[in-house]
Amino acid sequence: MRPVLACLSAYALLAAMPVAAEPAPAAAAAATEAPPIRMLTAEQVHADIAVMREALETIHPGLYRRTAKASLTRALDALTANTAAGLSDAELYRRISLVLAMIRCTHTKAEQTEVMERWRIDHASHLPFRFRLIDGRMIVVGSDPTQAQLPHGAEVLAINGRPVKSLVATLGAYVPIDGRTEASRVAYLADDGDLMGADFDHFYPYAFGFPTAFQVTLRDGDAAPRRTVTLKPISFRAWTKLDNDGLPYRQDFANSVSWKMVGPKTGYLRIDTFVNYRTPVDAAALYARALGELRKAGARALVVDLRENGGGSNDASLALIDALTDRPYTYQRAMRYRSVRYGNLPRYISTWGDREALFNPPLDRFTQNANGWFDLRPEQAPEELMPRQPAAERFDGPVAVLSSPANASGATMVIAKLRDMGRAIVMGAPSGGSADGPTAGTIFNVKLPNSGIAVRVPVVFNQMAVSHFDRDGGITPDIPIAVTVADYRAGRDRVLERAVARFSR
Repeated sequence: MRPVLACLSAYALLAAMPVAAEPAPAAAAAATEAPPIRMLTAEQVHADIAVMREALETIHPGLYRRTAKASLTRALDALTANTAAGLSDAELYRRISLVLAMIRCTHTKAEQTEVMERWRIDHASHLPFRFRLIDGRMIVVGSDPTQAQLPHGAEVLAINGRPVKSLVATLGAYVPIDGRTEASRVAYLADDGDLMGADFDHFYPYAFGFPTAFQVTLRDGDAAPRRTVTLKPISFRAWTKLDNDGLPYRQDFANSVSWKMVGPKTGYLRIDTFVNYRTPVDAAALYARALGELRKAGARALVVDLRENGGGSNDASLALIDALTDRPYTYQRAMRYRSVRYGNLPRYISTWGDREALFNPPLDRFTQNANGWFDLRPEQAPEELMPRQPAAERFDGPVAVLSSPANASGATMVIAKLRDMGRAIVMGAPSGGSADGPTAGTIFNVKLPNSGIAVRVPVVFNQMAVSHFDRDGGITPDIPIAVTVADYRAGRDRVLERAVARFSR
């Protein structure tokens, strides 16, 4: 199931969901073990909301790109409703997260307070199993070995009496997605290296309260009877160690690239992330090595598997296009800013890079448009805005790129550009992200002064140089191939099979 969650449904949820719906922690529990939730006065709440609103309306280049201004204005106004007695910081975080999801930008989200983040690392609040959502069904991938085992491939039907369909719809409303890429919403619920592991686990305590136990109703197979087991929540640290079909919680580009032959004349290049800033390597050299070895092994066609790739660093993204293109190209058409001066907001903002250069850039670096916005001059961003050349040892044969809802941001940009240049056919499932470019680039972390909640506000609209794109976001594959529960349980990769068969004719 792909839940269709309109802006109005998120708006209506602002006042509809109580935070404490789960049993409270046992009275005997030490105070230090309770979640670190504190109360804010109405004045503190209103002040925090005012800072967030000013930041969004001053900085965000895509604030009304996907959502009507009137709808978003109503939702922002509603944040201060029913706050006369104050709010807890947890409830404020819940409300803010719902409103930010309405913007429909994956780079616009709120981070829970630092004290809560630290607490959840070593205190139990996560499900004791990993899962995938396939065709609306929650399928177990791995589970906590210290508790009752949930078999790989088992289907979870309900948690604490709530059907999975209801949980997906409720928690999905908090998940930021690009445009209307509903399949990516489901992907983020199961796996998100950005927030606390998976959006399902991240938002569950804010929607339903911090759980003391999970009653999990499941069946081990389609013909198996239902059964219910009671499991204990686990810490985020323990959650990161659960098996996820062998995939680590977070990957770096250097150790996420692999290649092999998958047919007599078909090579296979898998890239699970473009993140190349934690342990950087020469991306162009790595691609040259991989493609050189595949050519030597006889590859005349290439399958590029990006299904686990959400994006990352420009150097790794652009080097892949360089290695596959047959002609010069320009990656982006524009880098557009809503504003380049931010008043008093910088006192609330943390980010990477030189603060003076970020908050007071020379105006001659930009061209100001008739609407008052600013375009960065091409020479100021030569990698993105100036013409690029094919790599010296590029791959010239036909290419198929495998896509999935896990694709976002940089990965979707790469797929869109390769297809737009006629260098790749796209096979698999619809992606997340935006083929015409995300609102991303530098991210300003706006820390709200009273609650300590940090709101991520992107600074740049990175407009892609592509001729065709879906205005609702994402990429629709040229050859759609659905993933089924039966295939997953059998370990069958039908998408790769179809790609290999295409080049074996």
